[in-house]
This record gives sequence, C-alpha cells and structure tokens, in this order.
Amino acid sequence: MSRALVEKIKKQREVTVKIGKFTFTARRPTDVEAISLHRSDGAYSAISADYVTNWSGVTEDDVIGGGSADPLTWHPDLWREWCADRPDFWGPISEAVLESYRVHASRMEDAAKN
Repeated sequence: MSRALVEKIKKQREVTVKIGKFTFTARRPTDVEAISLHRSDGAYSAISADYVTNWSGVTEDDVIGGGSADPLTWHPDLWREWCADRPDFWGPISEAVLESYRVHASRMEDAAKN
C-alpha cells in the first residue's frame, strides 16, 4: 500500500510540456526542493535537466541526427546529454516546472486559511 501511495503522490506532481513535436513529462519540485531552488541561481538548464522524468515523440534522429526514426525509450542520462545542447527546451520546461510549484504553493496557502 505504501508504494502505491508514493506513486500517487509522484503522479500528482507531474506536469506536461509540449515543445514542437515533443512532449516532456516533468515534475513539480517538492517544498524542500523549492527552497533549494530559491537559494540557488535557479538556472533553467539545471531545472530542465533535473525535473524532466519522461518524454514522447523523441527519436534517435532527433537526438543525434541521421539516426533511426524509431521512438526512443526514456533514459535520464540520455536526456541530460541531449538537454545540455538544447537551450530552446530550457525556458518552456523550467517555466512549466516553476509555475506548477507556484500553483501548488498557492493551493497550500489557501487550504491553510480555511
């Protein structure tokens, strides 16, 4: 039962970001992570690399050019390498991640008032 609840909590943190033909699944930072982000420089490149947890619509050809057109299975190390060379991803992903936290924080604040 505990594992199932952990998975439900993680699922509630998910946010979807569409960039062109790609769809990325990212996660909202936890409150602990948000504090760390607030204290750091909050670089969009790092947020994008750290908070994306899956993708769809990505092929080898997209990642390396001249590769297969078959869909690639998600792998975090591959994502970090590819993301490092895709600054066009950093803004949209980071903004979605940060906005998902702002919405969460607002909901928690509203709940505390009631």
